[in-house]
Amino acid sequence: MDIIPTPKKNVIMDATVLSSLMSCNRYYDLRFNHRMLSTRGKSNSLEVGTLIHKVLEVYYKHMIKGFERKTAIGQAMAAGQLYVTGCPYCADGMTTDPSCKHEAGEYPGVVNTAEANEGFKVGWKFALDTCEQYFEFYKNDAFIPLACEQVKGEVLYEDDEIRVLWKAKFDLIVDTNQIGIVSVDHKSFKQKRDKSSLSSQFTGQCLLLKSRNVIKNNIGLQTSYKNIADRLSREVVSYSSDRLMEWQEEILPYYAYKYIQFSESGYWPPNFTHCDTMFGPCIFKQVCESNRNMREEVLRNDYIVGPVWDPTNKEDE
Repeated sequence: MDIIPTPKKNVIMDATVLSSLMSCNRYYDLRFNHRMLSTRGKSNSLEVGTLIHKVLEVYYKHMIKGFERKTAIGQAMAAGQLYVTGCPYCADGMTTDPSCKHEAGEYPGVVNTAEANEGFKVGWKFALDTCEQYFEFYKNDAFIPLACEQVKGEVLYEDDEIRVLWKAKFDLIVDTNQIGIVSVDHKSFKQKRDKSSLSSQFTGQCLLLKSRNVIKNNIGLQTSYKNIADRLSREVVSYSSDRLMEWQEEILPYYAYKYIQFSESGYWPPNFTHCDTMFGPCIFKQVCESNRNMREEVLRNDYIVGPVWDPTNKEDE
């Protein structure tokens, strides 16, 4: 009698999904399986980060298309201003006017970003001023932009039981003329942190581009630093072939199997070591602090169901 082989289980992962599995399985379950989002909206850090990403996205896309640098900057700053004010035609995410050249809801208008700095918040004017200073600071940039906001995917691991597809969205891919074609990841921050190569996001990007380097494009938002050179830097994060291989052949499949285990059991155990981080408390902290019979009510009152997660959405990064 012929034995029918068991079909392989396909697992799709990106850096946000993997980081969530590494930190807390309950967070993963609520955020990705149930698609829960806080009704409080984005944090100020995410709001400002999204604003800066939008400006740089429009700038580099125009440069790739062959526009003059002055035109690219003008279009980028206009897009940043539109992100703040919101598009009058599609800000509600429901209607699109033929005169609109962008997708519905792409320019929603900021919610949590103050005009001026307020406490620990960064104002949108300061963020846009920083973008202008960025363009001036890198006016003699030797990088040649090749792709912007591009999603790539590849099967990075496969055995007799599972197949793992890794997906990543690249902020920018450039030819550096020195270390080859690499990913450039924009990182805006309020507090400067030491460079670290312990990032699944960077590791995965290296493997997809067949590179051993990633460039962190640091954009500081510290109002106390008056010199823009103290707030802007580009750091090369490098990996050995052995570290890339370990991540691809051991770490990635380990968590893929853990994901399958939790999915099949239906139990996603919490990890209480990541409830408070440098970025603030976990958005589901109040859920874990509630009694079991009250958690459903907390979720109904303080959370909404968001869209299905995919790598084109950078909100949680």
